[in-house]
Amino acid sequence: MPSNNRQTEDELREKALYNILQYKKIICATLIIIIVFALYTVNKIAFFHDPEFERAVRNTTIGNTVSGALQKEYPMLQGESPIKGIIWKKDLENINFVSINFREYKVKDISDIKYFKNAETIMFSYSSAYYGDKSIYDDENVLDNLYKAKNLKYLDDLQLYHLKLDDEAVENIKKMFPNARVVIE
Repeated sequence: MPSNNRQTEDELREKALYNILQYKKIICATLIIIIVFALYTVNKIAFFHDPEFERAVRNTTIGNTVSGALQKEYPMLQGESPIKGIIWKKDLENINFVSINFREYKVKDISDIKYFKNAETIMFSYSSAYYGDKSIYDDENVLDNLYKAKNLKYLDDLQLYHLKLDDEAVENIKKMFPNARVVIE
């Protein structure tokens, strides 16, 4: 006599479909968690608009400063290796002194200055090639995104040396940063 405990073919199909749906839900939930984690992590990375600006940051960051001049002035820092791998936004927020020499790094877009939220001093310069050199950085649009530095909370000192600026641009920059000491040569 056949047992009544035996499931019919329809019941077996229904159970298989139910199990497949459960596995799909687990896989979807896992994928959603992975995607959310990836988005969260990617949001913490500093992506630079200008590769030269990124190169300047990678090569000259020492402690809480970004300065090529600092490396040249202190020989013991010469061995400091450049940043390798990912540059995190949080690391850039801790930097309080930013100095970029446009002779070494041909920066075209400074909009990434926004990552340095706690910067107290920002210095953009075009250093002399030799003593008495009066040349200036010819890119007229390099400071177009300087307004992004307006949002820096602790900016006390803005220095711009040997950059191509007309009188109107100089006045606009001084008005843009009323609470900071602005030096333009």
